[in-house]
Amino acid sequence: MNVRKKMAGRDIVGLLLLAVSAALLGRSLALCFARDIWYDELFTVGMIEHSYGDLIAFTARDVHPPLYYCIVRFVVELCKPIAKQADPIIIAKLVSVIPYFGLFAYSVTFIRKRFGLFTGGLFFFCVIAMPQLSAYTVEVRMYGWALFFVTAAFLHAYGTGDMSAEIKMGRLHGAALVVYGLAAAYTQYFACVAVVMVYLYVLLVFMRRDRGRIREWFLWVGISIAGYLPWLLALYRQITTVRENYWILPLTWRSLGGCVKFLMKPAFADERLNTVLAVLLFTVYIAIWGYQAVKLYHSGRESERFWFVTAGIGVLAGLVLFGFAASFLLRPIFVYRYMIPALGCFWLSFALGVDYILCKPKIGIVVTILAVVIGLRDYRAFMGEEEYKAVNMKETQKALSLIGPEDAVLYNFDQVQAVTGYYLPERAERFLWRAEGETLIQEITSPCGSLQDAGEISRLLSGTQEKEGKTIWFIGSFNSRDDIVDEWQSAGLNVEEKGSFLLERYWFNLYKISTSDHTTF
Repeated sequence: MNVRKKMAGRDIVGLLLLAVSAALLGRSLALCFARDIWYDELFTVGMIEHSYGDLIAFTARDVHPPLYYCIVRFVVELCKPIAKQADPIIIAKLVSVIPYFGLFAYSVTFIRKRFGLFTGGLFFFCVIAMPQLSAYTVEVRMYGWALFFVTAAFLHAYGTGDMSAEIKMGRLHGAALVVYGLAAAYTQYFACVAVVMVYLYVLLVFMRRDRGRIREWFLWVGISIAGYLPWLLALYRQITTVRENYWILPLTWRSLGGCVKFLMKPAFADERLNTVLAVLLFTVYIAIWGYQAVKLYHSGRESERFWFVTAGIGVLAGLVLFGFAASFLLRPIFVYRYMIPALGCFWLSFALGVDYILCKPKIGIVVTILAVVIGLRDYRAFMGEEEYKAVNMKETQKALSLIGPEDAVLYNFDQVQAVTGYYLPERAERFLWRAEGETLIQEITSPCGSLQDAGEISRLLSGTQEKEGKTIWFIGSFNSRDDIVDEWQSAGLNVEEKGSFLLERYWFNLYKISTSDHTTF
């Protein structure tokens, strides 16, 4: 009777976690209806305006594979007959939510059947709400899809080694592993690295339990390599570009601590509390794994579940070690968000561990509460930030609507130039002040010139007299805008500030430029 009560209570908690997670996912859906994007997202919304051929060609010159962009473009094209006036930005954000519905489906089917309802509920809560992850439910980038593909591949990897399953089912799991693995590799390169770790886990399972199936493993690997061959030339060119020029800063061994902060640090107002909770959660995670290892050692029994838990941690650890090794040997190529594809495996291992220690109810309940408190606070911080940006975006769009198709706009920061340019009339001229814009993003979106001195602005202003209604604007970012305005005013230009505005994560001031006699055009 006591065991039944404990199991019933565990299932109830699992259902509650699933319900809460579904509500959070619904809130993420609602947050998709804001039109703000940042520089990285501009690559996505810019690329989907081109043909599939051009899109793939642009992607080959960037640093990511093309599948995610093709998915977004396909959904946008699919929606056009249904809602002709639908905003591509909103559709693209909605596309970012889709993979989380896939994770929900796996939580209530595959994970629930094999590991229980509690594990499925806690896992899904973690991938929705734990530090950093909530933002990727709406960001117009490939990370949510990469997380889904890697997690699905990992689950089917477990299915291939399930000795209780029929041989036919094992082969179906193998086919799913290949499909999801290729999808991950065509979505993001560190997702590809994560899938390599998943394949390594399968190989180790076969070596321990059924060496005769190693031939199957080689078949799956061979099919995967053959499926990736069409992209290898583009990958080689991208690697060459990275070796010559890339924006990522060098790593140090302290960056390992940064990885832990990225994974575990919540978003409370008190930074000291955040640090304490991050250390506590990390310690708890390691302690849960250690407890399982000790129990297994003393029992002297095999536990496929424990090796699966260890593999989930190993997928992330292998990805991080690869990133550090490549960054030290080649050049810096790793940033913390590249861990996202492996975090489904990582938090699934956590959920399995918490489920295991529920045999000690008090400890299990405390750990579950700790995870829920951190996750809910992190999601609340994400939601508040998104709502704040959405409110400010309305004012920003009003300000940008002042800029007409015959106007010219000056900038002092290329990212702001590129992002605001997406919201401006296509014919409006754009210029960077003493800088050059990134070539690829200009080809994807719109071209941008360069101005070097105030005399060029004066000549541009004089040309406005020939075009009635034309105005020159300055969208200035950072404190350097004040120095630029002072320089222009010293050169005889009148620069009138119109206000300060927020576009996603970019604050800028809008100025109207005219001649020093206060005549505007």
